[in-house]
Amino acid sequence: MKIYKALIMLMIAAFFVSCGCNRNNKPGENEQSEVKKPVLTENKGAAPSDAKMKTDSKPGFANKFERGAKQRESIVDKFDDNGNLIERTDSNFDKNGNISKKNRYTYKYDSRGLRIEQWYYAFTTDDQPIMSNVNYIKYNEKGQKIENIFISYDGNGNEITWAKNVFKNDNDDHIIQDEGFNKQGIIINKVVYNYENGLLVSENFFDFDATGKPINKKTMTYNEFGKVLDSKDEKLK
Repeated sequence: MKIYKALIMLMIAAFFVSCGCNRNNKPGENEQSEVKKPVLTENKGAAPSDAKMKTDSKPGFANKFERGAKQRESIVDKFDDNGNLIERTDSNFDKNGNISKKNRYTYKYDSRGLRIEQWYYAFTTDDQPIMSNVNYIKYNEKGQKIENIFISYDGNGNEITWAKNVFKNDNDDHIIQDEGFNKQGIIINKVVYNYENGLLVSENFFDFDATGKPINKKTMTYNEFGKVLDSKDEKLK
């Protein structure tokens, strides 16, 4: 009995010691704080008070991406017996889903299957011409593009723009020089592309006066990711 009573007294003493320790602990020392979950509120999509409701817009044409998707759906392509694309038609759409402009593209190829001529025509919704342009392209024996003549016309077929670009290529098929000429054969601009280990590291841009003499030079350098590291302008005249 004495042993039994002694055990009971020890258990009571341990209980009071434990209670005293818990009262001295600071909040959070022996237990994790409760994580409160954010209260979810229902988003009813209320428009700002100054917003105007556009009831004339049809679903699916509210932005340029949706209109672009609709334009892609309107594409009709034609191919020759060699699988070359020779004609494409599509349409542009306004925000209401109505056709705003019609487009037509035509292409011609040489015996190697290289595209040597491409036309673009723009028409109104009732098929009246708006404008057009053409690219005439030449290649060397390696199939590298060496010349492009661009001409644009208004809706009546009057010439608006004429420009010729002459290209030089390296053995890795990189264009390393692009010279622009007017219809009189006078150079008006030039770009030189500089590569190291297959990566474009810098570009030199030249402007010329009406007589073909260089007047300005701009140099831009890039890192291996194509980010501009430096830009420098120089007066040459």
